[in-house]
Amino acid sequence: MSANARFVAQGGISRRRFLGGATKLGLGLAGAPLLAQRGARGALADSVKISMMGWGSPLEKDNVEKGLQKFHELNPDIEVEWIHVPGTAADYLTKIKTALAGGTPPDLFWGSNLADYVARGVTMDVTDRLQQDPVLGAPDYFIQPQESDRASINGKWYGIGSCWVIHHLYYNAELLDKAGVEPPSTDPAKAWTWDQYLDNARKLTLDSSGKHPDQDGFDANDVEQWGTSWGTWFLPRDVLSYSNGGEAFTNDYTCHLGEQPAVEAIQAHADLFNKHHVAPQAATITQLGMSEWQMLASGKLALLADGSWALQDISKLNFSFGCGVLPMLKQSVTEAQAHVHMIDKDTDQPDASWKLLSFLASDDYQLGLCQAGLWLPSHPSLLTADGLAKWITPGVHPEGYQQLVTDYLLKSSKNYFYPAGFDEADTLITAALDPVWIGDQTAEQALTSGVIDDVNKVLQESKTRLDANTA
Repeated sequence: MSANARFVAQGGISRRRFLGGATKLGLGLAGAPLLAQRGARGALADSVKISMMGWGSPLEKDNVEKGLQKFHELNPDIEVEWIHVPGTAADYLTKIKTALAGGTPPDLFWGSNLADYVARGVTMDVTDRLQQDPVLGAPDYFIQPQESDRASINGKWYGIGSCWVIHHLYYNAELLDKAGVEPPSTDPAKAWTWDQYLDNARKLTLDSSGKHPDQDGFDANDVEQWGTSWGTWFLPRDVLSYSNGGEAFTNDYTCHLGEQPAVEAIQAHADLFNKHHVAPQAATITQLGMSEWQMLASGKLALLADGSWALQDISKLNFSFGCGVLPMLKQSVTEAQAHVHMIDKDTDQPDASWKLLSFLASDDYQLGLCQAGLWLPSHPSLLTADGLAKWITPGVHPEGYQQLVTDYLLKSSKNYFYPAGFDEADTLITAALDPVWIGDQTAEQALTSGVIDDVNKVLQESKTRLDANTA
């Protein structure tokens, strides 16, 4: 029997509710044969069926299914329908919003921004269940106060974080060795300065005639090997603001991206593409017809700033690579965050849903996903010498990787604050910055155009809704 078949839901949400939701989620009747198959086998009379919805790459889907198989073994009376949305968190956001608006939500769902779901009034308050849980309720079970900071509002818990993930550098070891560039350290105390990073990125950027960007005759329109790549979406964008001593969004529901530290950081980011010519613009990557991971593996790219979750896929590309901390503007820092697991407030299976939620916060579940290179632990027990030995995996985690967890995550990371209304706010910021990434505007011009006022208005309106649902 396939893993999918083992997790088919039939009764926790009714057949009518599930098939109606499947249509809204773009699944059509794909689930119907599985439902029929389960019916033909004959479910136990006292079995419970629930659903969970999330997103991710094919490898993430497979590894989540392995974890759910363990849950099924521990809880044979609970079946879980794993509704996987391929692609990015943005793709998923459209699907889950449709399900919530249509009254067909899954029993348990993932979300990057817990506050936004609480403001919508769709999440269950799990405070009492958590506090009464003999394992999860222990004061030292999670890395604190980071866990309560992201999963609770006004002292009430509305979910539990899946794990932690951070941004760091990946590098093609062969390209760095050939250029005589010493790899970036895994020690945040030895992070490259921004000038060192730029210097190394120039050494690693070559046009078709073998010239570097700082040499006469370099052709920025005919680059054969890029020195670096740094995404322009909100996490890789805003971590540079943190490194420059600035902020992005704060818990007083204010956006700080128009302030000087953030403006300077965003301009330094844009200069990678337009001034220094060491990083490809998004359009260039599209024209190449390959992902940044494939560019790194094939020798088209030497350094990549990306999330720790990318390790799962990069480690399978059969090339010599390593990892290190991000370069710094003023201080060595990375952002720490991850999706949160939440329960639908109106689920008709709250006990079974809590069992699944608590399992998703257990070592039993987290270990497999850490071993695969997808996640970093959120439990101190997995960050001790014995704990690290349980999940650091040769062939997946390169030499020294554990220091990116024990020193970079634990000592040099900053929780990324997601306010309610974040999605709308970030859409405004993203649109304002589009001309900056291609060199048509400076960061200062883009961010003093009134967009920050518009963003703060969105945030304050969202905070009003949040306060109404958490009073």
